[in-house]
Amino acid sequence: MLQPPSLSDNGIEIGVDEAGRGCLWGPLYAAAVLLPANKDEWSSEFLEVADLIKDSKKLSSKKRRGIMDKISKSKLIYGVGRVEHDEIDGHGATYANQLAFRRALDAIPMIHRGKVNILIDGTLGLAMTRDGETWKTEIDGDAKFLTIATASIIAKESRDSWVDTWCEGHKAAAEKYSFLSSKGYGTQKHRDAIKEHGLLEYHRRLYCRKIIPGLTVNRYEINECKIND
Repeated sequence: MLQPPSLSDNGIEIGVDEAGRGCLWGPLYAAAVLLPANKDEWSSEFLEVADLIKDSKKLSSKKRRGIMDKISKSKLIYGVGRVEHDEIDGHGATYANQLAFRRALDAIPMIHRGKVNILIDGTLGLAMTRDGETWKTEIDGDAKFLTIATASIIAKESRDSWVDTWCEGHKAAAEKYSFLSSKGYGTQKHRDAIKEHGLLEYHRRLYCRKIIPGLTVNRYEINECKIND
């Protein structure tokens, strides 16, 4: 099992990770997971999969879905944040990522929060904190900490579910742009489709400028950038 929250730590541990940051198409997702340090407080459903949880990128889609199914049926406390394609264009990738973190954290009910220690996968921290929050980044945190790895699975499955739902309602476009296989990432088939057919709704213009020279991007003015909107 990856490292669970420590009983000796002061406050509550929340792990945070994202999914879809590098995609050319679709929203960015983040998840925040609050896991009690006392394992006696873990649900039987979560205990069943705790030893199986690892970085979502190291799990097959079938195993990841199975773990997510157990998580959904458990009493695990978590929040999911989503940032739309036009917000990514407007804010830029870094700020949009921080916005997704913030929305995921704020989706956890306040009743479960007090003094909070936030672990974030990677090197990018929070742009702002709430009262009682402290944070630190952890390179490869999803390979070390149970809360972060769980967040990586929830974020990935939440985004993949959105992609699958969109593709079900737009089968011709999904096939043309190979969204079911690429999930919006910049595969060669996806890039070729952009060059041949142009952009669709949910394409991130900021990320597609190298594929379509001269593509304009609507960037937000500084006073439009609200981290807690």
